[in-house]
Amino acid sequence: MIQTLSLSFLILSLMFSIISISTANSNVYVQCSQLNFTSVTPYDSNVNSLFTSLVDSASICNFNKFEIAPLNDVVYGLYQCRGDLSSPNCKDCVSNSISQLKTICPMSRGGAIQLEECFVKYNEASFFEEDDKMEVYKRCGPSVGYNYDVLNNIDGVLAYLVYGNGQYFRQYDFATIQGVAQCVQDLSLSDCQDCLSEASRQLRSECETSTWGDMYLGKCYIRYADHGNENHANDGFVAIVGVGSLTFSVKNYCTINVINKGMEKMKKYVEGAKKDVELVKSDAKSAKEKAQKAEIEAKSAKEKAQKAETEANSAKEKTDKTEKIVGEEIAKNGFKLYISYEPQISMPPPCYYVSHSSPCYW
Repeated sequence: MIQTLSLSFLILSLMFSIISISTANSNVYVQCSQLNFTSVTPYDSNVNSLFTSLVDSASICNFNKFEIAPLNDVVYGLYQCRGDLSSPNCKDCVSNSISQLKTICPMSRGGAIQLEECFVKYNEASFFEEDDKMEVYKRCGPSVGYNYDVLNNIDGVLAYLVYGNGQYFRQYDFATIQGVAQCVQDLSLSDCQDCLSEASRQLRSECETSTWGDMYLGKCYIRYADHGNENHANDGFVAIVGVGSLTFSVKNYCTINVINKGMEKMKKYVEGAKKDVELVKSDAKSAKEKAQKAEIEAKSAKEKAQKAETEANSAKEKTDKTEKIVGEEIAKNGFKLYISYEPQISMPPPCYYVSHSSPCYW
């Protein structure tokens, strides 16, 4: 019985894993340029170099862009992983995207693919920093009718995604409504907000009473789903697990998401750095006090030295004056000057004669 349950659990686990991987790797849309390149040409080589760079970078960053032009056949490319995606999953998604692009657009001079978890695009002309708000793809779920409570909640979630976050990746849940939005990070944050505002406007216009809806523009997307309605179960909307993240900008527009344990590690690092700063401040204060004390002692020693020097100069002047007087006396009298000294000696009075038997007293 236990073995049967274990086997059943294993089968269910494998089925769930396959479904999860399939959902994550399923493409939302693919676009291929009508212009093709010839194989074994500089452009072909540059495209392959670009694809390799995208996959390698995705192992550490959730966004990056490249310009490959060693032989002047320039190719531009970028990838954007969902903001809450781990680095290993980001790399897998980008790698899968490129594999699909090679299959679906094998010789195209440009192409774009949107998967559930990442976006990849390349072209022979630069598209970096372009505020592309053209509709690329949309899908709407079944109608909930005019359930004003649900529709108001949807409007509230979409409004927060547009105006309440201010980051490239945004997610928000309210009541039964779950929403998520993402911009490609070559846009400025203000252009990102403009793009999401337009995406939200088009989504509410075209999926007015839908239980769920997705709107993909050229450089952003916005999505929502009512998880209180049973009709959303097989709608293709992938639930986003809320995970707080901290993003740090690095060179080449590369960003690294530090989540959960990474955030705790960073907090500890910051706390340790603060303690180090306080310790340095304390040491600096102590050193300053010691320096001030040493300066006072040095000033006192200098004053004593100056006083001693003054006294020495005064003594020298007196000595020089005395020597001058002695020299003048010698030159005048022709002999050495001696100071006579006659000590006064007190003698006892004479001893008067007394009989021999009597002692003499003074």
